[in-house]
Amino acid sequence: MMIVASTLVAFLVIQGLGGFGALFDTLATEHPQSLTVPGPGLFSFVTFLGLTIPWFFFSISNPQVSQRLFMPSSLRSMRHMLIGFLVFGFIYTMVSVLWGFSALAAFPSLERADLATPTLLASEFVPPVLGVIVMIGIMAAAVSTIDSIMLTLASMVSRDVYANVKPNASEKRQLLVGKFVVPVIALMALAFAELQLDLIAVLSVAASSGLVAMVPALIGAFYWKRGTGVGALVSVVGTSAFVLLMYATGNSLLGLPAGVWGIVVASVLFVGVSLMTKPHQASSDAFFTAITEELGKSAVLPPIKRRKRRLPN
Repeated sequence: MMIVASTLVAFLVIQGLGGFGALFDTLATEHPQSLTVPGPGLFSFVTFLGLTIPWFFFSISNPQVSQRLFMPSSLRSMRHMLIGFLVFGFIYTMVSVLWGFSALAAFPSLERADLATPTLLASEFVPPVLGVIVMIGIMAAAVSTIDSIMLTLASMVSRDVYANVKPNASEKRQLLVGKFVVPVIALMALAFAELQLDLIAVLSVAASSGLVAMVPALIGAFYWKRGTGVGALVSVVGTSAFVLLMYATGNSLLGLPAGVWGIVVASVLFVGVSLMTKPHQASSDAFFTAITEELGKSAVLPPIKRRKRRLPN
């Protein structure tokens, strides 16, 4: 519903501006720099890399997203989910770019780029009912994302932190800790939002630049038996500290931002420390055995289901 309404808004605005030809003629005449690569102002090739690399690993580095990989009932379902995610992301990216071009052509004097969407939806080009539908969709998506993040963080604190500090803590006690963490995180997010520090996309990438520290350890857990727990821990902690230090000191090292350095530092630390330490072979074997068994079940279940369906006939 949201993607259909957003696409419809893009086409209505473009038609209101005279069509695709008129839109790009206006941009070429009044804002020619907007049609150049990498573009004016914020963007350069280095900035592009710094924003793109963290988002490339977004689906596995962000825990509120990667946990969804455990939901599909089979590899086929997971494949469909990932393909759907890619298609939706591509369409929404194209719609967002068209919204940006349209806002630049129609409202060139906007104070901040984040005002482009509300200004377009409140303009004469968009019917009020459609604008309300899109705004509700945006708010629903935002609430859903915030819920996922808060619940994931609360679970991580209660299960990965509190449960390790208090090994004998009951599940009810862990749940209580999680319920306490949720409003604390919500208040912290509200206070941070009030600062209005920068563009939303830039802030999101800043978070992903730190979370990219998880990527080498996650990939190594499945594809590199020589990886060690010490290597993973040093990689995650060391890269997180490195990224925070970079943002605190100007976000530039040898001319490159933290978004580029994060994955490099995380990979070097994980591989280097793993090679200097010994893996726990028993845990590694148990992990890969469990994965092999689960993959075997997913490969066997579909034929069994098909045979069951044919039994009544």
